Amino acid sequence: MKKYDLSKITKKLNLSSKFNKIDVVKNRRKLILIRNIFNKNKKAIIESIIKDVGKSKKDAENEFKGSLDIWNYVIKNMNSIPKNKKIKFNKTDKGEITYKPIGLVAFITPWNYPFLTLSERLPFCLATGSTAIIKQSEYSKNFKNILFKIFNKKRYLTNTLHVLRNTNYKTGITLCSDENISAISFIGSTETGRKIVMQTSSTLKKTYLELGGKNAAIVTKKANLKLSVDEIIKGIFENGGQACVGISRLVLNKNIVKNFLKLLLYEIEKIHKKKKFFIQKPANVQQRKKVLDLIKFINKNYKNKIFKKFNLGSEKYTPIFLKPNNNDKYFTNKEFFFPIITVETFDKLDDAIKINNQSKYGLAAYIFTEDKHEFKIISNELNSGRIWHNSSLVWNPSLPVGGFNLSGQDRDMGQKGFENYITSKSIYNRKVYI
Repeated sequence: MKKYDLSKITKKLNLSSKFNKIDVVKNRRKLILIRNIFNKNKKAIIESIIKDVGKSKKDAENEFKGSLDIWNYVIKNMNSIPKNKKIKFNKTDKGEITYKPIGLVAFITPWNYPFLTLSERLPFCLATGSTAIIKQSEYSKNFKNILFKIFNKKRYLTNTLHVLRNTNYKTGITLCSDENISAISFIGSTETGRKIVMQTSSTLKKTYLELGGKNAAIVTKKANLKLSVDEIIKGIFENGGQACVGISRLVLNKNIVKNFLKLLLYEIEKIHKKKKFFIQKPANVQQRKKVLDLIKFINKNYKNKIFKKFNLGSEKYTPIFLKPNNNDKYFTNKEFFFPIITVETFDKLDDAIKINNQSKYGLAAYIFTEDKHEFKIISNELNSGRIWHNSSLVWNPSLPVGGFNLSGQDRDMGQKGFENYITSKSIYNRKVYI
């Protein structure tokens, strides 16, 4: 797409947002129409996710369901969008707070969960009357084409949202500097997030960033080992390890290390023997090369492995568990998007908290303990935006999501999801008697 075409689109969408109001009835009707469009194209959307990401049919169906759950949540909870408010200070002085849509928002989304990451933010934006322009990852070709076909030809949506089709990294740069755009909503790598902040600095537009993660599962000696293992396996292998909130670090009480790892590896072996192994082959060439190069590097240079290779065909996509080591900053601070799991140990709860908080990331954390007091101590001190207790990767749209440190800024979903896409005006009114 040529630059002047893009400018024309953003100008139109920005102008449309300025005439919009936070009209719950009207906007809810629009969201219901969009949700119904998704349901009508369910099969095509699921197939596009399978092709783009390499997911199993079941995983793609779960992504579709999870995405629709968010749209349904927003539709049901739009009455919680902040409303204009009048305040009486004294006999002569009154105040008023008014709200309006923030304007045009550019959504830049990743390839690993193309539908879910878009759904975490887009419906909240449209619910407020703000407008949207959508840039999907270049690796989400099939999903992007589906969105383009089902939305851009709907006349009643042309002033609401636009899906960009032919894009590259330069498109993102153009969006960041476009003065018609009020905010950038981005989910992706920390490196790209840094670039977005720099590129938006000239226009001072708002940025909503959910970035990388290096997430620890803390297992105390008061944990149920079988439950912990089962949930941690889910957290490690979800989407082939290509999940920013997935588990990539095990932080184990030193008294349970041996028994825990023995049970963990036994359960993984059992799943493998049933031919239900869950490391999918990366769909895009870039990620596939990255993974294979990384595996070669580890096998050649890193001897502290505790897990044998699994032959998954001509290319060996193998989960790799590293022996307990609290000093390996390379593996504990780098996001791989593949099941490479570091094992770290602790004696006291304070040590577990310290190990978690030493990471430059702070997106998610997992705590396994049956002791309520232990959980309270650990959860209160962790610098992690999302915490799971005795569970993994279950969620509800009512809970806000986001990260600490290099994992991003601000929060999305829940009540905060609505607040992100509105702006306010304060009015101080004094009655003068003549």
